[in-house]
Amino acid sequence: MAPDDIAFRRDIYDNVHGFIKVTELENKIIDSPYFQRLRNIRQLGLLDYVFPGALHNRFNHSLGVMHIADKIVTSLQEKDYDILKGKRELIRMAALLHDIGHYPLSHLVESVVQKGAKSKIKTTDILLEGEKCNDLNLDDNEIHIFNCDLHKSRNPSGDFANHERMTSIVISKTPIYDILIDEFDEDQIRDIEKIIAGGYSGPEGLIIHSELDADRFDYLLRDSKQTGVTYGLFDMNQIIRNLELYEPEDNRLVVGEKGRKAVEHYLMSRYFLYSTVIYQKATIGFELMAKKVYQGLMERKKLCSYFDLIEIFKDYDSAEQYLNYDDSYFFNVIKRVHSGKIKWDSDSNYEISDDLLLDLIGKILMRTPLKLVREEQKIMDRNNGDNKPFFLEKAVGDKLASSAGIEDYWYITSEIDVSLTNIGPYRSWSEVTDNSSDEDPDYKSIKILKNTSSEHETKLLVEDESSIIHILGKNKLNVNRLYTKDASYKEKLSVALLDYEKKR
Repeated sequence: MAPDDIAFRRDIYDNVHGFIKVTELENKIIDSPYFQRLRNIRQLGLLDYVFPGALHNRFNHSLGVMHIADKIVTSLQEKDYDILKGKRELIRMAALLHDIGHYPLSHLVESVVQKGAKSKIKTTDILLEGEKCNDLNLDDNEIHIFNCDLHKSRNPSGDFANHERMTSIVISKTPIYDILIDEFDEDQIRDIEKIIAGGYSGPEGLIIHSELDADRFDYLLRDSKQTGVTYGLFDMNQIIRNLELYEPEDNRLVVGEKGRKAVEHYLMSRYFLYSTVIYQKATIGFELMAKKVYQGLMERKKLCSYFDLIEIFKDYDSAEQYLNYDDSYFFNVIKRVHSGKIKWDSDSNYEISDDLLLDLIGKILMRTPLKLVREEQKIMDRNNGDNKPFFLEKAVGDKLASSAGIEDYWYITSEIDVSLTNIGPYRSWSEVTDNSSDEDPDYKSIKILKNTSSEHETKLLVEDESSIIHILGKNKLNVNRLYTKDASYKEKLSVALLDYEKKR
């Protein structure tokens, strides 16, 4: 079967994939201010502070995801999977729009806004139809109700602020909807939103949300190229040409036997890129500072919370404020705070103290990293939960900060605990809210299609004793770190740690 025939209007050159073809409708979306906003949102937060080439943005990435998604769907259509017939343009559009609701600095800011929203909204009030949506004054908020209703079936975490759910709001409550409605009907637009959020039941959603999806493929290749390392490179085309829809398992994406080694390489590439680049010690230190700064300014109402964001989408005119919600928004605010142009009344109830907040802002603006006091890295059995070193325990931390003669808020800890073959700092909303758990990570779901003499059958990659993933899947990477303010604080803490260890 030939792929769906669609008319392309222009080519856009991409430094990762070469020429990317776009249709007239896609071109209108790309030219819209809401998509152009993605030019000003860095793909990797503050990683360019350590790897200067990492200045690529969500705009580039979104084009790349659409390009890869199209390669996947056309490959599957050529294999005569009728269920995808007529879905090429829909899947391309979902891929193009999948990040249009992203926060400044990508996942750094998102994690803070998510935490703030979750702390104030009762998840138990949104699970059953007819119950109140929340415990705040949001019962009459059209945007929050829309958020509740659209994703009700994927809602146990109550994670309203996830960027995938914000994407649905941007699509439906801005002129993006007016562009889409010219060629898609209302139900199709809802399908696009559900595909993006991982709530779409058909195989269309697997191309955007699965263990082997266009999103992951693009960010590995793009992040590797931009940071100048080769760790994330893998044979994407070999995986795509061997993807199949396995009908006995509800059209699940599986990989033919010929693509198994390429999948193993892909999983290993993900591990090496994250462990070498994304989890680099200075990178994590800058991330910790940015999160604390956003949290501190958000609680002082100087930066947007989820509740501020849904308020601006009440009409098209108000929604234009969202166009300024990008990396520049964050940096402009902290620059004004640093120069004294933004002030607030002190309050001891703030979780982030004034002194810490101002110090961290200065460090971010001057690109001054936190000092690493202690680090412990291990590859260990993934079922081992008792792995925290003493310097990560909060009670001990407070005690050590006091004995070292420093403020307790300068005892800053970081813990990374991830499966070797499911490595990554962030999980999408759909992954967090489904029925999977840390005991059922993504790599377990990757299945290889075996050709036997009698029939086709699938086997989990992790259960294949001839696969390296069978060994690596049993282990996890554990990275524990302790950071502090500067060299003098590091010296004080180092002495206190040594004294503590002698007494143990």
